[in-house]
Amino acid sequence: MNEKSTAAILACGGSGSRMGENKLLIRLCGMSVIRRSAMAVLSCENVEKLIVAAPEELWETYSRELSGLRLQPIFAPSGHTRAESVKNAAKYADLALVMIHDGARPLVSREEIMASIDDAAEYGSSVVCTPLKDTVRQTDGEKSFCPPRERLFTVRTPQTFETGLYRKMLERAEPGITDDSQLMDRLGLAPHITAGKYTNIKLTTREDLGLAREILGGSNMRIGHGYDVHRLVEGRRLILGGVDIPHDKGLLGHSDADVLVHAIMDSLLGAAALGDIGKLFPDSDPKYSGADSLRLLKEVMKRLREAGYEPENVDATVLAQAPKLAGYIPKMRENIAKAMGVDVESVSVKATTEEGLGFTGEKQGIAAHAVCIVGKI
Repeated sequence: MNEKSTAAILACGGSGSRMGENKLLIRLCGMSVIRRSAMAVLSCENVEKLIVAAPEELWETYSRELSGLRLQPIFAPSGHTRAESVKNAAKYADLALVMIHDGARPLVSREEIMASIDDAAEYGSSVVCTPLKDTVRQTDGEKSFCPPRERLFTVRTPQTFETGLYRKMLERAEPGITDDSQLMDRLGLAPHITAGKYTNIKLTTREDLGLAREILGGSNMRIGHGYDVHRLVEGRRLILGGVDIPHDKGLLGHSDADVLVHAIMDSLLGAAALGDIGKLFPDSDPKYSGADSLRLLKEVMKRLREAGYEPENVDATVLAQAPKLAGYIPKMRENIAKAMGVDVESVSVKATTEEGLGFTGEKQGIAAHAVCIVGKI
């Protein structure tokens, strides 16, 4: 087993009482909090298993939010306390390291995730912390004093431990435990501190949402544009957005020639600077002959997410004089959203004619434009 192979536990058992709603389902710049947290954890290739500790009644909802990720989550029932939740989830942790991360910390960086794993592999433990900025006072009930600030840290997640050590720590779990590093204290051991970022905030109150959106409002967003065109010929099926549309002609191409999906794929690849579909799926390769473009879109999404990007939305327009496409658009959106692993509300498809002008207007072919926004975790 690789000494850095990691089972990541996403702690999602909180009630969200101070937020007034389920904070894990709140959308930050188009993406749910739980998905952002999971995406961040999975951005490190050493994470080989994702375990979500959550109330059983939310498993189906969270499963939809986490669809299409590099790893499909394993769900474990959350308990009445954090200690119970991570103990239930740890039963599935059978790799060299186990990482615990709060589902309500969606802004953790890939660098923090990787540093925590590296330090745990070297020292046996890692607790991501940031130096305390404020002066604090400590009291014994009668008098107070200021402890040295340079020795004080704010504890965050992720926290990563050698799996055997973590199992011993869980034997000391008590209801009042609010943090996994406290379990290590019970063993008389000092966890290793890994330097974290102040932007790795925990969403607790509504004020935190404004700060999180402000943090995300910088250079995390990227725009991509895609364009494709195929000739209409007899003897071919007309497939657009994965829908087989009755027509006297179909689109000519090496694959199924789904011009709409092709434009969307190129917009996604372009936003992340990952090339184009001609590079990924060359028409000189026989294995792509007649290929289902929705299957190719799934491969594009896999590459996009491996590069640390998640789509916010896609807006596409089909240019076709005939046939009329309005009645097929809902199914196109559904197919595309499913292949991308996003909500259908994140996919817009429109169709227009060109008033008889140009090659599309003269029914020689069909074209499509697509633009998208992707966010980098």
